[in-house]
Amino acid sequence: MKKNVVILFALIIIPFFLFSEEIYFYRAGKKIVLEENYRSYSFVADAVTKVLTAIPEGVDIKKRERNTALVGRLNKDQKTALSRSGRVFPAYRIGKLDYYVNDKLFVKIPGSPLEKEAEKWCRENGLELVKRYKYIPEWYLVSYNGNTIKKAAELVENKIVEQAEPSFFIPLEHRTMIPDDPFFFNQWHLHNFGGHELTGTDHAHVANAWSLLKAYNGSMGKGTRLAIIDDGFDLDHEDLVGRFVAGWDFSDNNDQPRPGPRDAHGTACAGIAGASVDNGIGVAGACPECDLIPIRMNMGFGSTLDQIAIESFSWAADNNAHIISNSWGPPDNRGPMDMSQPLKDLVFNLVTTGRNGKGILIFFAAGNGNESIDEGSGSHDGFAGNPNVFAIGSTNASGKRSSYSDFGFSLDFVAPSNDVESGSGGDGWAGGSYIDGIWTTDNTNGGYNPGQLAGDPSGKYVSEFGGTSASAPLAAGITGLVLAANPDLTRDDVYGIYKATSDKVSRGNVNPGENDYDENGFSTHYGWGRLNACEAVKMAIEMKGVDITNIVCGESDHNFGNDDPEPEPEPDTDVELPDRDGDADTDTDKDKVIDDEPSLKKKDGGCSCSFINI
Repeated sequence: MKKNVVILFALIIIPFFLFSEEIYFYRAGKKIVLEENYRSYSFVADAVTKVLTAIPEGVDIKKRERNTALVGRLNKDQKTALSRSGRVFPAYRIGKLDYYVNDKLFVKIPGSPLEKEAEKWCRENGLELVKRYKYIPEWYLVSYNGNTIKKAAELVENKIVEQAEPSFFIPLEHRTMIPDDPFFFNQWHLHNFGGHELTGTDHAHVANAWSLLKAYNGSMGKGTRLAIIDDGFDLDHEDLVGRFVAGWDFSDNNDQPRPGPRDAHGTACAGIAGASVDNGIGVAGACPECDLIPIRMNMGFGSTLDQIAIESFSWAADNNAHIISNSWGPPDNRGPMDMSQPLKDLVFNLVTTGRNGKGILIFFAAGNGNESIDEGSGSHDGFAGNPNVFAIGSTNASGKRSSYSDFGFSLDFVAPSNDVESGSGGDGWAGGSYIDGIWTTDNTNGGYNPGQLAGDPSGKYVSEFGGTSASAPLAAGITGLVLAANPDLTRDDVYGIYKATSDKVSRGNVNPGENDYDENGFSTHYGWGRLNACEAVKMAIEMKGVDITNIVCGESDHNFGNDDPEPEPEPDTDVELPDRDGDADTDTDKDKVIDDEPSLKKKDGGCSCSFINI
């Protein structure tokens, strides 16, 4: 009897292994194997008009885009019904993430032919040309009436093309928690006055940088174009009016990238990067005279990340973006996820040839899972971990790494953000309470405040924003100031400036389990250190050949090296600083310091570049 059971088991199981099909594609020559997950499916309808009418009652529709719908678990009858009007595919899993196919794939057509030849090539290979990409002209988006994963593998294995890979729907996640500015004095990340129940006195010296830049050329970021790709923007917010230039909505395909019903993230990020300053209301942005380019990219479940990200980045480049800020990426604690090869190629092209050859600077939030972003780790983040982007982690008001902030050799720099008190749990967000919150703009209606996050009584601002989602637009805004000081800087120049000027916060006193800075000044948990906006702007000016060695960026407006100083005279309102041509500029209208504005003093006055007149 036992023998018969074994034989029966073998007859059932062995054919399963013999005939089960391995599903895979190739990315840059590497075989990527996927596992089928029958808990959810993608339905690719034969026509756009059929995508809803063909779906039987009772089917859970998670997302719909053109002729593709992502649905929940299906029974046999539902699958049969859907198959009459299109194709049904299970979700395909890599690690803990589900990928969903549609009818599109990316191919590198040999010889990079023009449109007519590309169309002919596609027809000969059972494909239909959809488009060719401007900034990655060797890549084409094509459609296929079948399984795009198998087709991509077939094209490569038969040496028809060098590279091909499916265009997937994949989940995206904001790089902030959903915890939840008259408020400048609460914005400790710009200048830390202490108090407000903060954990320390660290900050990014942004107000100091304003003083220096205003004295140098009278601006606070003027002329710099900063694109923010996110879930939508309150274009009419009182503290963002006049800050936005033309943008685009890749969710609704129009020029009004406004937020949807649950989209408040983009407005918060925009406020950190570039809210108005000195206007008597609200908060201040790091680069308050930068032109903000708002680009809405669907952040919900099942976003067609590769296609829409390529379109968003290309639109930013077409509209002369100097900087692109991204506070989004793969879900935390869900396993590794890489960029598609076309998106990798696009990022490389933009950072090497964009901005008239100087390179567009692309920032990504590192992530909030307290995990490594490095390739080869079980939590590889191919977006923040891409070698051509600036991966930005978070530090709190004491200069310690925020408990949730992702880390690794791919981490570049850190910038201030909030934190979660100890005992919060594995992913850095769960449980605990939020500390060192970031004040920023909120949707005038339907935002975080009230309901999700604390903020001002009007509901136009939030006080508990955070995560690496806050650090990335802060770093991007600081970069706007740096480029305003010296527009000739290349992408690599800016990286070198940050590497040389960032503060080694918590050196010798890092949190338990973290790696301290090595002999080269790098830490896998702090990168090259916490950005110092004032020192970075100063170095950018010096790289123009302007001698400003008499200027010191510092913490205090007290005398140095004198235990019993004489009473300090009223500060000079005329700050002598070489202008762009290297000549001293003593224009009192331009450089006069007024109350509630950062003050800049000369080194021989015993004082530093700091914010005074509190």
